Amino acid sequence: MSYLGWLDVILIALGLGISVTPAYKNYRYQLWQKFGYWNALVLPILMLIANIVLLLLKNIIGIVIFIPLDIIAVISAIFTYFKIRKFRNNK
Repeated sequence: MSYLGWLDVILIALGLGISVTPAYKNYRYQLWQKFGYWNALVLPILMLIANIVLLLLKNIIGIVIFIPLDIIAVISAIFTYFKIRKFRNNK
């Protein structure tokens, strides 16, 4: 596997590792309070930027790996929207 393939695997592992920490969860709730519904767009925007970078680098392995992650990002954004809506209604 090329160095770009390994870089993809390392970045995915790093992102998944950070997302399960309690500090990240507290940070996420603070962002929900501060930015509200705009926070639901963060993950799809990051995935869009990552896809553009992969296309510019002509990294086929990264694009193939990121396709399922793009679908997950969109589904996650929808669920995040509903979580924020519930969070704001319970205030």
